[in-house]
Amino acid sequence: MLQSLPRPLAYILPGGGALAAYQVGVLDALTAAGLQPDRLIGVSAGSLNAALFAWSSDLDGVRRLERMWSTVRRRDMLRMHPGRIALALAGKRASFLDNRHGIAFLRKHLGARLIQHAPIPLTIIATDLATGRPFILDSGDVVSAVVASSAFPGVFPPVEFNGHMLIDGGVVADVPLDVAAELGVASVIVITVPPLAPGPVPQHPVAVVLRSSTWGVEAHGRTVVARPPDGLRVVEIPTQPSSVTTFAVGSAVVTIEGAREFTEAWLRSE
Repeated sequence: MLQSLPRPLAYILPGGGALAAYQVGVLDALTAAGLQPDRLIGVSAGSLNAALFAWSSDLDGVRRLERMWSTVRRRDMLRMHPGRIALALAGKRASFLDNRHGIAFLRKHLGARLIQHAPIPLTIIATDLATGRPFILDSGDVVSAVVASSAFPGVFPPVEFNGHMLIDGGVVADVPLDVAAELGVASVIVITVPPLAPGPVPQHPVAVVLRSSTWGVEAHGRTVVARPPDGLRVVEIPTQPSSVTTFAVGSAVVTIEGAREFTEAWLRSE
């Protein structure tokens, strides 16, 4: 079925934090089946996968993605500084964490690439903090775009990009089908991350916020996929609920393998 989708075909890779590792297993299965996209649209953590895959979309590129996710440590992306947290609580910082270490990590893997030079056309989606509207990044520094698209509100600082202050694209456009339609895409494959499995009610306020925001993004995504723009063919790769949470770095190996096996089985059933 996927091979017969009308072209141009785009992959949309939504956010999911550490769960974005799941997309690597799906990309592996789709690539091994001989499918290739004509465009990549990445949002939040999915923008990192989209950016790397845009420059290396064969099985070797998928293996590099797998190695990156399998070796990333929490401290590569998240480092707690009590002084900064205190300043944030006092309203003197826009976020509890800085993004210096995340930028260094991304530079290691993406270098100084420009979005417009991607071999597969690449679009990264952030949210304009001033207007609350999706902000399309289709040129400029890839690392800056990924950092902006992944700037989880309150956790990481907003990112200035061409005069706009940007935050996580998943806030308003985790599954940007309307953007795909505007770009002239005929078909979309949505490589979503697994929904959060039901679990114990969190007690810590931060955990409550994270779980609540996850439910909200998932609900909005389901609504968008159920009502695609006229003329756009949409296929969402199925998933199973997962207990892995947004910041659970270190679970990538199991997550990727599970995604690969589940997607391969689904492809055989099609």
